[in-house]
Amino acid sequence: MSALRHDRQDGFARRRAHEKATVALRGPLTDVMLVFDRRLPADSDRVEVLGDAELLDLWLERAAFG
Repeated sequence: MSALRHDRQDGFARRRAHEKATVALRGPLTDVMLVFDRRLPADSDRVEVLGDAELLDLWLERAAFG
């Protein structure tokens, strides 16, 4: 089960579903969180980007954590 986030004109919608996403980041939770915190590059061999890597880069540029 995954949490999927969809862009909409009026904001974002989030839902839980089991389906293929446009992009996914796979790896140990600690390493995934390090990518989200920009302390580990998304192209590190410790994580795997599945799908549209450019979309992940765009999302990381615009998202804020913490």
